[in-house]
Formats: sequence, C-alpha cells, structure tokens
Amino acid sequence: MRRVFPRTPSSLPTARDAIINFSRPWLSSAALLDFEIAVGEALANAVEHGGGGSFVVSCDCDGVQLVVNVQDRGIGFNPQRPDARPSVGAPRGYGLYLMHHLADEIEFLDGGRHLRLMKRVDLADSQRPPCADDCG
Repeated sequence: MRRVFPRTPSSLPTARDAIINFSRPWLSSAALLDFEIAVGEALANAVEHGGGGSFVVSCDCDGVQLVVNVQDRGIGFNPQRPDARPSVGAPRGYGLYLMHHLADEIEFLDGGRHLRLMKRVDLADSQRPPCADDCG
C-alpha cells in the first residue's frame, strides 16, 4: 500500500486507519494496539515537523515482518538517542520513546525525513482474518 496524505491534523485519523487496516491481518490485537500508538506518533511528527503540503505512507509485509514507512519533506533531524526516556514532566520527547519501545525496530533515513517502523508478524496463517479491501 502507498498513499499520499495532506500534511494537516485532520488527515491523521485517515492515515492511521489505513495503516492499521493494512496491518490487521498480521498482528494480534495486543500487538496491533502497540503498533497503532507507534504509528500515530510517527504520523503526528510528519504533520507537525514535516515540510511541504503532504506526507507519504507506504506499508509492506513479507509474512515475517510488517514495515511502515512515513516520509515527509521537512528539514529532517538526527535523533541522538531515540530510545532515551524523557525527563519526568518534560513537555516533549515522548513520541520517539514510544515508537522505539512499541515497534520492534525503527530507522531514520534521509536525514530524518523518512521513518521506518518494523513489527514482527505474530499471527500464524491459520489465525489471520481475511484481508480488508484497502490492504493494498
């Protein structure tokens, strides 16, 4: 699946739902909930910090690992320690921490303008529900 969304807060639920609908056949309910939180943080960062009028989301699954890419045209950044826990009461910094701990792996590419979230598939073929229409 590959879709382009306007870089507006109102597009966040639609983008998140598209990713979660794509992911649902490969993740248990608990894993899907964790991944939804991580994806929501990635999308919020693209809207808040990205440049240009849109951001791009792509999803793929090879049966072993689910991969979600979020790309924007912002100035990018270089996270020093994306897994670092924010200070208690800090007004910012929780998004990267949550993504790092709720996805199995994250990568920052293209100077921070491209975020890749990865989650291991945790449902056997026999447990997978039929794929939704917008599963790509």
